Amino acid sequence: MAVADQFDGLLVDLDGVVWIGREPIPGSAEALAALLAQGKEICFVTNNPTRPPERYAERLREMGVEVGPERIVTAGMVVARLAGEAAGGGGAFVIGAEPLKEMVAGAGPKLLEGEAGRSADVVVVSGHRGFDYEELLTAKQALDGGAALLATSHDPTMPMPGGDWPGTGAVLAAVETASGREATIGGKPERHLFELALEAIGCPERVAMVGDRIASDIDGGRAAGLATVLVLTGASTRADAEAGTPPPDHVVENLAALVA
Repeated sequence: MAVADQFDGLLVDLDGVVWIGREPIPGSAEALAALLAQGKEICFVTNNPTRPPERYAERLREMGVEVGPERIVTAGMVVARLAGEAAGGGGAFVIGAEPLKEMVAGAGPKLLEGEAGRSADVVVVSGHRGFDYEELLTAKQALDGGAALLATSHDPTMPMPGGDWPGTGAVLAAVETASGREATIGGKPERHLFELALEAIGCPERVAMVGDRIASDIDGGRAAGLATVLVLTGASTRADAEAGTPPPDHVVENLAALVA
């Protein structure tokens, strides 16, 4: 019996599971298409906030995986909602890519740029290639003034062709170190993202979290009461899985192995 036969619903990570950077992982599109054809309820969950759900859905459809944006939940969506609540009608200073800034603004806070960010009511942190000392300084000054601190994840790296790149956790470490504050996390392994994803698939009885990083995907899935499947195409290895206490419920080489 294939591993996927044990489940009616799947929460599936993207980076390191479906693709690495711009490159689809071989067999991932075919496996996902097969799972959808079998009637599995699938929601894609990612800590990467650099694109809105509509763009992720478009990219999946380009691979032959027919899903709509309502089946994509990102840490950016979650942290934007949290920022709206924390700002209370005030301003937000966002360290991150433009799509994340747009999501935060869409949740209500006024975006504050440059020195104006020092008066922000909430600081939102996510990894982006333009991170610099001025952003770090502005974030610290806002946090010293009492701003709330939110981040999309603690993931230290992001799988990319040729080797991992620094992730949100690397940027967040600088902000937390400079400010002496600890961020509230919107993405995995915290509950917020899992709650939205389970709502999106209608909460079938047998649901598994499928991901490549133990500290976010597997630990978060377990905390949400889900079965867990580690895919060995991204951040964590079989040795990491065997050292886990407890280990993932299943370990597979890739998404294709879910349906084999």
